[in-house]
Amino acid sequence: MSLNERLTPGFAPDEARLPEHARYRDEGRSVRFDECSRAGTMRAAAVLRHAQDLAWQHSETLEYGRAWYESRGVGWVVRSVDLLIDEPPRSNEAMTGTTALVGFRHVMARRRTRLFGSAGRVIADATIDWVMTDQNGRPVRFPAEFEPFVAEVGASFTPEKIPAEPTGDTPGVTVTVPLRVADFDPLGHVNNAAWLEIAEEALSAVAPAQLSAPRRRIRLEYLGLTTGTAVRCTVRAAASEARVDIHDEGGTALVRALFDVVA
Repeated sequence: MSLNERLTPGFAPDEARLPEHARYRDEGRSVRFDECSRAGTMRAAAVLRHAQDLAWQHSETLEYGRAWYESRGVGWVVRSVDLLIDEPPRSNEAMTGTTALVGFRHVMARRRTRLFGSAGRVIADATIDWVMTDQNGRPVRFPAEFEPFVAEVGASFTPEKIPAEPTGDTPGVTVTVPLRVADFDPLGHVNNAAWLEIAEEALSAVAPAQLSAPRRRIRLEYLGLTTGTAVRCTVRAAASEARVDIHDEGGTALVRALFDVVA
C-alpha cells in the first residue's frame, strides 16, 4: 500500500473487504496533555499506546477479554510496527480511532490501526503485527475457538522485517539509555511504545531535527526481552533517515528501528 493510500480517509483497502465485526471504531478519543512533546504536539509513542488500547477494546467486544486469554494461558505481544504520522495533533484535539484485524498467519495477527482528526484527516496509520504466546513467552497456535474468526477474515500477510544491523564501514553513535520502572508493562516486558520512546531518546542526542518533522514513517522490529537496567542504542543518521539498533548490556539485539522523514 502506498503512503498516499495510507493517508486517504475512509477505509484502507485491506479494511474495506472485512466483515463488520473485524473492525472497531471509537469516536470519543482526544490528545491528552501528557501525550505531547515540548512543541505541544502528540508524540509518536502516544499513537502506539492508543493502538494498544483500541486493540483491547475491540477484543473485548468480540468477547475475547483478558479473562478469556488468562484462562487459556495465552496472550499477545507486538512483533513489528510500521507507523506513518502526518502532522501530529495538538493537546486536547478530538480524535477518532479505528482498528481492524486484517490478516492472520500461523501464530500471528495483523492489525491496521488509524487515528483521524475531527475533520476526518488521517493523523496516523499503523500496521502492527502481533504474536500469540504462552505464559512462558513462546509462540503458540490460536485456541480452537478462535479459528472460525480467522477463517472468516480469510487473509494472510508477510511479516514485517528490518534488515540486520550494518557492520564494518557504517559506524554509528552509541547512546546509553537507562530503563525506567514506567517502561515495563504488567507482563514484565518493556512495552512496545516505551521501546519507541527509548529509540527516540537516542535519536534526539544525534539527529534531533528528525523528531520534529511534520510527516514521519517509523518502523520497529522487536527481537527480545530484557530485565536489565539500561540499554545501548547505536544511531546511524543521515539528513532524512536514521536507524537505531538497541542492545542489552550483554550485546543481545533487542529492537531494530528505522526512521524516515517523508516529503
